[in-house]
Amino acid sequence: MIKDAVYMTLKQAAEEFDLSYTTLRRDAERRLLPAFRTGRKYFVERQAVQAYAQRCANGGHAAEGYTIKQIMEVLPLSYAFLIELIHSGKLRAYKCGRRYIIPQDALEEFLAASRLDKADEHTEQLLQEEQGEESEQ
Repeated sequence: MIKDAVYMTLKQAAEEFDLSYTTLRRDAERRLLPAFRTGRKYFVERQAVQAYAQRCANGGHAAEGYTIKQIMEVLPLSYAFLIELIHSGKLRAYKCGRRYIIPQDALEEFLAASRLDKADEHTEQLLQEEQGEESEQ
């Protein structure tokens, strides 16, 4: 078993899998990431970190999601604006290491809520008033 395992420090794992060292250390201490501690250093199995990163990318479930950069490629929104939406709770997301992952359904809900409806009550009222004025002339 030990011969087959490839161990790495948390720092190496963070760099290789683009995760936060602090998040990895916190989850190792909480026993969410299997790790060994020797002195001040933590060691993790490469396969365990791969599984952890995959779990993290899926938010612990099978939902697909997008990173902020992926959303920026499709929508003309700035990074700062998307972060503001996430912090205000208008756009649901979860943090995975250094990244925010926005589930596909959360993005669809946000876009649906942001959509301007053609037939809102105020607009209908204005149109009726205009039509009434035209018919009087």
